[in-house]
Amino acid sequence: MVRKSLIVVVLGLVVALGTAGLYARSRGTILPGLGGKPVEAVVEQAVASGDSIAVATLAVARCRFLRGKTKQSCYEEILLGMVEKSAVRLAMDGLSVLSRMDPGTVRNGHDLAHVVGINAWSPEKNVSAVYETCTTLYQSGCYHGVVQAYLDAKGTDSATVYDLCHQITVTRADMWLRFQCVHGIGHGLVNALNHHLPKALMGCDQLVDSWDAQSCYGGAFMEFIVEGRGQAHHPHKHQAAAPAQVAAATEEHDHGDHAASEHDHGAIADSFAIRDKTDPLYPCTAIDTRYQFACYGMQAGIIIELTGPDFGKIARACDDAPDSMKASCYQGIGTYVSGYTVRSPEKSIELCAKGNGKLQAWCYIGVVKNFIDVTSNPEDGFAFCRRLSDRNYSVACYNAVGEEMGVLYRNPPDRAQQCARLPTDEAAVCRYGAGLGGTRPKELSFLFPAA
Repeated sequence: MVRKSLIVVVLGLVVALGTAGLYARSRGTILPGLGGKPVEAVVEQAVASGDSIAVATLAVARCRFLRGKTKQSCYEEILLGMVEKSAVRLAMDGLSVLSRMDPGTVRNGHDLAHVVGINAWSPEKNVSAVYETCTTLYQSGCYHGVVQAYLDAKGTDSATVYDLCHQITVTRADMWLRFQCVHGIGHGLVNALNHHLPKALMGCDQLVDSWDAQSCYGGAFMEFIVEGRGQAHHPHKHQAAAPAQVAAATEEHDHGDHAASEHDHGAIADSFAIRDKTDPLYPCTAIDTRYQFACYGMQAGIIIELTGPDFGKIARACDDAPDSMKASCYQGIGTYVSGYTVRSPEKSIELCAKGNGKLQAWCYIGVVKNFIDVTSNPEDGFAFCRRLSDRNYSVACYNAVGEEMGVLYRNPPDRAQQCARLPTDEAAVCRYGAGLGGTRPKELSFLFPAA
């Protein structure tokens, strides 16, 4: 009798689970091993809603039983389907809501935004109009993707590189969006040139304006780092994927030869080693001096591959950089810390504190600037600076927020309005950093300690 009862109970559970599974599948949920509702139907429903909350809700429902890369691919599939329906802005707004519903997406948010951008533009479309459908979400990955798609299609000759950001109307008045464009060119050049870093950097020089070129260098180094890990940003959905990493072909190449060819500015070697496992400061040690400031500003992302997430060791590697580059290297640690901690103020301060006390301020500068780069919101910077109890560090922090606002807000009154939200002393530092005048805070001398 007991055995019969157990059989009935088990059969009941099987039927219940089967019914629940069928119901979930009918609502669009993917069941591992069983698949789910066709993505086209989910996308149609998302686009028809016109509601970013509905888009995120559908995405969470469809992908909730998946994990890791499979889950990210599930989200990408929905976003790409929306892009094909010309619903780029809705896709980006939906992604913004999704980051709150599923915080696990935050770590891969830049990649998700980038794949939206790189598929948003195609040769028959106006690049300026498409660019303006993006948002600044996740370090403006969508903007970078549009630029990369354009270079993939149009090539990297000097005229194309120089003209691209001039074609995009909004970048003429908004320096923040101009930065995203020229920074994106750096990404696109490395990708298009099979991660040959020196050629990509020389491509950035075609922008002529030094501010544009420096911003482009940063994008080039960022792409060089992620491609070296086999994490290159997605090619256009309708294009063939880029060839496999050239790392295997170039890993054994002595990068000393590259340094010589760089300074010569004649013929450049056809290959450039993507890593040197014996040198934590490579490629900065193998490129022309005019690129080194930007290079050291990104180097923490390569050092961590050798040291692991031991930020004391990363800092000690930066301590071996040339004296003129130590500050940039420490600022780069802060940039990396911000992403590594997913913008946790407490954890960021803890990790920056593992470095040389005389250089720590630069780490905090890197953290706070990246906070604002990600969110475009000065208040995120102010909130971080308030946590720094050391006066030298906090002054350096508020000055850095002011510098960021110099790019965020073209009009001085807008910068002044933001700084005015702070107490008097901090507001004065913010104003100085924002280029609004005033006396240079004496604490800023701490940023340039004697060697």
